[in-house]
Amino acid sequence: MKKIKLVLLLGMTLVLVSAFALPGLAEAKKKMLRWGAANPVSYYYKASAFMADFIRRGMPDYDLTIYPFSSTTANIKSFLIGDLEGVYAAEPGFRKLYSFTKPFKGFEPNVKQMPVQGVWLYTMETHILTLPKNKDKFRTWKDLDGKKIFMTKAGYMNNINIHRAMEDINGLDITHVEVDMTKVSDALRAGTIDATAAYTTATVSLASWLKMLDVASPLQGVNPTPEQIKKLTAAGFTPVKIDIKKAYTSDLGVEELYGVPFFFGQHFGVDFPKEAVYKLLKVLEASAGDLFKLDAGFGPLSKDFAGFQVMGIQSIPEVPVHPGLAKYLKEKGLWDSSWVIADEGTVAMAIEKMKAKAK
Repeated sequence: MKKIKLVLLLGMTLVLVSAFALPGLAEAKKKMLRWGAANPVSYYYKASAFMADFIRRGMPDYDLTIYPFSSTTANIKSFLIGDLEGVYAAEPGFRKLYSFTKPFKGFEPNVKQMPVQGVWLYTMETHILTLPKNKDKFRTWKDLDGKKIFMTKAGYMNNINIHRAMEDINGLDITHVEVDMTKVSDALRAGTIDATAAYTTATVSLASWLKMLDVASPLQGVNPTPEQIKKLTAAGFTPVKIDIKKAYTSDLGVEELYGVPFFFGQHFGVDFPKEAVYKLLKVLEASAGDLFKLDAGFGPLSKDFAGFQVMGIQSIPEVPVHPGLAKYLKEKGLWDSSWVIADEGTVAMAIEKMKAKAK
């Protein structure tokens, strides 16, 4: 009888071990995918949550976790030191990073990995807003010379983009004033800032903090002058029209509002597997239509997923392309032989070239 009880006890023990240990072993076999994002009021924090569900189902071998950071630049630096497998980065940030200028100046000794082009997700369009009471005072960007502007949060790619457009290309003297993103309307009313930079995704979708601003205050759009638009176009950053009616709850006091566009995406290091990036592209391609239903900012991606990858690369061809993205585009017959496939050597060469160009 004692032997029977012992056998039963051992049997129950094995069942319990199987029930609790085996799922853990299955989880342990999953590969870690720590995915950087900006802070919770940013557009991408919401967008990454939408994508995560499709990625987890389409790539069950990976344990995907979204990591929010105080800014896009902060998430890039975390990637550089090896704390992330996927990094949220845009064309303006790639330029500063590969030349190690501005926010990345002096950071090169800390770098354990560099991001290369992985998957492009959407465009953002940076534009300028003020209060309606300032419509005669600030008719164009030219009138904002010497003024105080919240150029979006320091460390944001939109911050880099609008500084480039207004200062580097058009020579304006702008004082950036850092403001709590939830209190931009208060800062405008108090005169702490004369205007604020804002941005849409795909000309139609707003980040959470901008939706709050849109509801909290009447707003007035401020456009670049025709001459400033010409300079931006000549530099390769042709302004586009914001879809005011879709993006904002009311008109902005102008018939047309122009924003300076750039490409944003999620990128990876050369050590991240080629087949994983290729699989990610296929998963997102298949789910692009559903993503568009969740947020209009995915519209261009859903319309032509592969073509959008091409446009993303064309915006920053100096940065090497991950082998997984190269494989995907070659399969589609869209690979351009002038583009460079990423490896340790081509990344090092790109850094040296972009450093030299920045001098």
